[in-house]
Amino acid sequence: MVVAPDPDPPPTTLRKRPRLPRPTLGGLVLGAALTVVLVVLCRRVGDPDFWWHMETGDWIISHHAIPSHELFTYTVSSRPWADQEWGSEVLGDLIFRSGGMLAFSLAYTAVTWAGFWFIWRRIALERVPALIAAGCLVVAALAGVDVWGPRSQMISFAFTCLTLYWVECYLRDRNRLVYLLPLVTLVWANLHGGFVYGIAVVGLAAFTETVLWVASPHDAAHRHRSFRLWEVLVACGAAGLLNPLTVGAYLAAIQTQTSAVQQSFIAEWHSPSFHSPGELGLELMLLLVVFAMAFRRPRLWDALLTVVGIYAALSAVRNAPLAAAALTPMLAWAFAGAWDRSRWRDRVAAWIQRRASDLLVLASLGAFLVAAGTVGFAATTLSGQTASTDANFPVGAADWLAAHPSVGTRMFNAYDWGGYLIYRFYPDRPVFIYGEATELGNQLLQEVSDVENAEPDWQHILAEHDVNYVIERTDSALSMALSVDPQWTQVYRDSFSVVFVKQ
Repeated sequence: MVVAPDPDPPPTTLRKRPRLPRPTLGGLVLGAALTVVLVVLCRRVGDPDFWWHMETGDWIISHHAIPSHELFTYTVSSRPWADQEWGSEVLGDLIFRSGGMLAFSLAYTAVTWAGFWFIWRRIALERVPALIAAGCLVVAALAGVDVWGPRSQMISFAFTCLTLYWVECYLRDRNRLVYLLPLVTLVWANLHGGFVYGIAVVGLAAFTETVLWVASPHDAAHRHRSFRLWEVLVACGAAGLLNPLTVGAYLAAIQTQTSAVQQSFIAEWHSPSFHSPGELGLELMLLLVVFAMAFRRPRLWDALLTVVGIYAALSAVRNAPLAAAALTPMLAWAFAGAWDRSRWRDRVAAWIQRRASDLLVLASLGAFLVAAGTVGFAATTLSGQTASTDANFPVGAADWLAAHPSVGTRMFNAYDWGGYLIYRFYPDRPVFIYGEATELGNQLLQEVSDVENAEPDWQHILAEHDVNYVIERTDSALSMALSVDPQWTQVYRDSFSVVFVKQ
């Protein structure tokens, strides 16, 4: 028997290719904001500490050990050294070896940008219009204009943003990733001394939940979170000891935060001056925080974090990134709440819906232009590395000293040039001082301050340390004093640096 074919055979099932997600107006706005912040974050290497960190990383790799005593000076060479940044120095030196300053800048730009991504993720825990979230991210970037750059401090910024995000998720019962923070602390404590910031965030959250539990003793949620956060805090504290310095890592962090001489001598430890153009972004952020308080009744956690963030911002310029990490989501949430209550909200939403297609095209074009402009700006910035180094460090004077190896045996140098001179001359020319201010001690910092400002005891300090050559800024008070002192002879001078030798 012949079976007739089915007149309507079933259609052949084809495997469909997954469609790419269609861009949305809000996604394009947020993407543009996270891209444009790179204009502020992507910097040339300019931190004076970069040079000695790279030399330290090279020493660690070469010796397969962590230095136990100070390496680079003749003034305090016997002093024990608690190198709390050994991990970032090794990683940094490996990056520097593989791709030079360009690779180093790009690596730290990525680390800093990761911090902004975690800020955005924390903002997204509440419903916030894309334009408000984007504006707050840009304000956060502007707040740290004087601090962003390729430096190990950005590792602590990124980890602080991660910690704040995970703690926020836990307080909102979103996830329990907060239990992984001891592992984060273990890594962090071997990279940078700022790991104590993460422990402080967990401690503040534990304190907050304990207060709320005491206020509402029958609330099982606060009791549970309180116990768990205290457990995480103890585990993080123990993880912070799992590094070559053990307790020394904590002691070094405390010394850094409490050194009065260091905080008066080093510019980034000063309180912000809102007359400085570079600190106007920080001023704007703080003003917006005050303004936002009228729009949102904060939780206890929000209030405490706001107080800590404002205090950090006002206490030292270098804390601006930490303040941005703490305050930016609360800004976004406050203004989002105000917008939800606004009578304009529904009108604007309806207008956007009517013109959604046109606005999507414009937003796509805008995002493309922002991305192209950011890439161009970053390329231009990074291509000027050599000129920037020449303009900020004593390249000419170092070249002269390299050509005259018999000149001088005991150097006095400007504080922020010590790292560059270490990079150029270690181990042949030990420096007087460099950027490891905590380990070198308050007394040496005070002596350097007195000498550079030509205080009455400057000659006595140089004689006490048997200094026989000086490399200093051409227009400094010390250079002017040396130029009229018959014991000193100027042997090199350019528009930026000068070398004097004692007769």
